[in-house]
Amino acid sequence: MYESRLAGMAAGSSHEIGAEYNRGVHRTVSWRWLGFSAALVGVDAAAALAAPKLAGLLIGTAPTLAAGTANWLAYAVITVAAMLLGGQYARAVARAPQDHAWPILRTLGSAHVIILLRFALLRQSPSVLPVDASIIWAGTAFGLAAGMIVALRFALGAWSRRAVVGAPSGATALVMTGHCDRDLRDRLDGLSGRRLGYMFAWGLPQAAGLRMIGDAESFVAMIRAGKIDDIMVFTRRSDDAIARHKIDALLASFADQPVRVRLAFDAVAEIGAGGVARGQSLRMVTVLDRPIGTWGAAFKRWFDVIGALVLLGVFAPLMAIIALLLRMSGPVLFRQRRIGRDGVPFTVLKFRTMRPVPTRATLQARRDDKRITRLGAVLRRLSLDELPQIFNVLQGEMSLVGPRPHAPNTIAGDFTFEQASAFYGVRHRVKPGLTGLAQVRGLRGPTARVDMVAARVAADLEYIEHWSPWLDFVILLRTVPAVLGGENAF
Repeated sequence: MYESRLAGMAAGSSHEIGAEYNRGVHRTVSWRWLGFSAALVGVDAAAALAAPKLAGLLIGTAPTLAAGTANWLAYAVITVAAMLLGGQYARAVARAPQDHAWPILRTLGSAHVIILLRFALLRQSPSVLPVDASIIWAGTAFGLAAGMIVALRFALGAWSRRAVVGAPSGATALVMTGHCDRDLRDRLDGLSGRRLGYMFAWGLPQAAGLRMIGDAESFVAMIRAGKIDDIMVFTRRSDDAIARHKIDALLASFADQPVRVRLAFDAVAEIGAGGVARGQSLRMVTVLDRPIGTWGAAFKRWFDVIGALVLLGVFAPLMAIIALLLRMSGPVLFRQRRIGRDGVPFTVLKFRTMRPVPTRATLQARRDDKRITRLGAVLRRLSLDELPQIFNVLQGEMSLVGPRPHAPNTIAGDFTFEQASAFYGVRHRVKPGLTGLAQVRGLRGPTARVDMVAARVAADLEYIEHWSPWLDFVILLRTVPAVLGGENAF
């Protein structure tokens, strides 16, 4: 939101990072990614080789056609080939397997079907085990293979995020509006716990020996690439109003970025802390961080997948009926770009409830909105139009619980959501949800005033700050009466 404004502040700055970044990173990325891909293939192959053997140990002797080294190798080859053809060695899948657990399991299921068909085609006489025992063996082998592959991919994914596969290890960038000398840099190095690698100072000349980031656009691109995962903003009491405005704007622009932001200051200079030695006077507070840790995110993802599959099983007949009714008058689904985690856009799915009206801006629905169809009014009243978002959850784009996804630059009253709150971007540090704390509190419907949007954002931030598995469970339970009550739903 503030990138263009920050870029303008970098007048006279060079693109010192540009060419060196592109050349150096590109040379190392290919080899690192090649090695990591080989590790993924090795992990999948090892799990596929071990699964039939373990199933035989647990269940008993494997069927004749499944026994032997040659058959176990075929089992592994088919598994790896299916994963390759299914796109499960793509960079995004490898880096974040918790977001692609369902596609991985679906691909493994397809591989297992192929393996069973191979056994059936080669079968000339009954195998050693009865058919029911063979089925139990096959199910056990699949469960073991799937469990080991997913678990090992989770471990590799966590390691890759720490090592930042695809770019050199994530570094800390220093942000200042003034001069930084070697002495201050050394003190900040000790404060941060990791060595500073880059510096952004709006084009001001520096002598700290750090690699300068030329402009805000390059800064954001490096964050997105994993080059920078930690930002330290150093402020001084001598910073004037313009300098503080620059910092405030930069912090707001990083609200939805996948990066930790910490604020450093000199306690003696800022608050006159007595009895503190000058060399020990620097202090630091965390302003923004990833709110849900690795294990919490993994649990939340599994909870989402299981919950979404249950919802799909319960509502599939109703969804089919709604789709048939909508198809009689036009398209079934309404697709729209929404803002997801870390500000990355995705396509949200909803049952169509409105007549298409060409407009450049995204207008919120209003009471007695002429665009809403008769069937659409019923769907919106009971929130049934949101059911297709179950597929967004399975694809890893959404969660069952989280801040509701908004379209970019949604107009409410005479302002956009982004203009209503300086902290709006923070809600994008987690996945958007089918339901959320704001919704179960009745904060839905019209947002004609800034305070209405601010109340929703405050509820979203409260959810992010206090997230726990129990909170998700409570919100899901409270969603049922909130939907049936239908307050402000239109």
